[in-house]
Amino acid sequence: MQAVVMHETGDADVLRYEEIDRPEPGDGEVLIKVHVASVNPADWKLRRGFMNKPLPIVLGYDVSGTVETSRADGFAEGEEVFGMSASGGYAEYSTASAGVIAKKPEGVSHEQAAAIPVAGLTAWQALFDRGGLVSGQSAFVAGAAGGVGHFAVQFAKVAGARVIGTSSTRNRDFVLGLGADEYVDYTQQDVGEADRRRFLLTGSAPRALR
Repeated sequence: MQAVVMHETGDADVLRYEEIDRPEPGDGEVLIKVHVASVNPADWKLRRGFMNKPLPIVLGYDVSGTVETSRADGFAEGEEVFGMSASGGYAEYSTASAGVIAKKPEGVSHEQAAAIPVAGLTAWQALFDRGGLVSGQSAFVAGAAGGVGHFAVQFAKVAGARVIGTSSTRNRDFVLGLGADEYVDYTQQDVGEADRRRFLLTGSAPRALR
């Protein structure tokens, strides 16, 4: 198969388009024919050498595609799935564990699906697994228009929380359109002071996601 392979760390020119062996799924894994792979900060950090992994390596954590081979319960050949790659998504085929993939909804494109896994999981873990957010509480989302932040606003709102989102002026309508109850423009307001006033008015200390 064709893949983008990294043999050394550095700038983008260390990435090489090469032919390599197609990976084989292990027990509990599927082989995905990749339609779309997205780029995460972790990918460029690994490329630059800020994260340590054995080389050569195929980058790409997030993928969306079609199951080519399944060795996992619950997934059949031909099904459209998305999730986190085990062997690297910058390739024609990629393996993934059944525990970190899901069936792609029909109304979601492969491009949209490939943008969800790492950012969406980060927001979910911060709000619920670490933050313990429940209905009736407040969630303060810094960078609410960003990759993680825009998921956090939506997750918190659906969970029944009061959501305060921060962003720059140009993203105000976007953040409020995601469901934020209140908006703080960090280019015009002191974020700490604005949040302190809201706490005094509501009596509900917000959970912070940064």
